[in-house]
Amino acid sequence: MELAMVDDVLIALAVGILIVRQFQWRSAEPRRMLVMPLAVIAAGLVCLGFELDGGFQSADWLLAGELVLVAGTGTAMGYVTRFRRAGGLQYRLTGPGIALWAVFLAIRIGSFALASVLGAQLLDATGLILVSFGVNRLAASLVVRHRVVHCGGKTPGYARGSAGTRR
Repeated sequence: MELAMVDDVLIALAVGILIVRQFQWRSAEPRRMLVMPLAVIAAGLVCLGFELDGGFQSADWLLAGELVLVAGTGTAMGYVTRFRRAGGLQYRLTGPGIALWAVFLAIRIGSFALASVLGAQLLDATGLILVSFGVNRLAASLVVRHRVVHCGGKTPGYARGSAGTRR
């Protein structure tokens, strides 16, 4: 198996684990919410640094469009997040988040297909996969963080839950 393929499989596995974690209750500590997204973006930028050996091509600028789209899905995910009080404020992604992850994956697959047609090298780069995922998580985290910080000690308004039960 080729080394790049092993990297892609490991990244896909890690991203899959992180997606599953979005549906588990986590502590809503605003100062910790940005660590993972920023670390993933940094790792992606480092990878892109190695993958930029040929420089930018004109079609590579399409990645800005992808990043805007995945930031939009992340923002929506932040708004469909559920909160509960259980040993402190906790949060997790709700059912509509599954559809938003499907949209995220469709954007990535569409970008990959477009890259092969237009000859854009960066759109199918491993580093961009990480940056794209990180931007999505950063947007979601910023929205959730904003909701937590501005709730005045109360549980944020939308999708309140208690111990995982439905009302």
